[in-house]
Amino acid sequence: MQKTEQFEPENKWFKLIYPASWQIESEDDIYTFTEAHDPSWAFQISAYRATHDTIPDFSISEELQNTIESHPTAKIISLPNRKAVYYTERKGSSLLQIWIIGGKRCKAFCSYTADTPAPKNANFNASQQAVNSMEIQ
Repeated sequence: MQKTEQFEPENKWFKLIYPASWQIESEDDIYTFTEAHDPSWAFQISAYRATHDTIPDFSISEELQNTIESHPTAKIISLPNRKAVYYTERKGSSLLQIWIIGGKRCKAFCSYTADTPAPKNANFNASQQAVNSMEIQ
C-alpha cells in the first residue's frame, strides 16, 4: 500500500488524501501536485467559495449545463457522497482530465495534465483517488 498524506489549505475549503511522494506548490490559491523525478504530469486544484449568504449553494446541475455548452464531452460522474462534472480536453500534445466538484458553499476545479496517455501514467490513477477522497465545504 502506498504511503499517503492529507492536504488541507489554510482556508480549510477542502481536504484530500494524496501520495506522500508528491510535492505541493501553491501560487494564488492554485495548488499543484507533482513528483520531482517525473515532470511529465501535474495535478492541480483551485477552489472558490460563496462569499456571503445571499449567494445560493453551488448547483452541480447548473455547472453541468454551463460546462456542456463549452465542452460537449462533459458528463456528471458519481464520487463518494457527491457528484462532479468530468471532461477531457486536448491542449497541444497534452491531455487534460478535468473535474468540477461542488460542496455546499464551495466548488473545486481539479485537473490532471500529462504528456503521456493517462492509462500509462500511474499518477493519473492516484489523481483520481485524490479526487475521490476530496472533502469540500
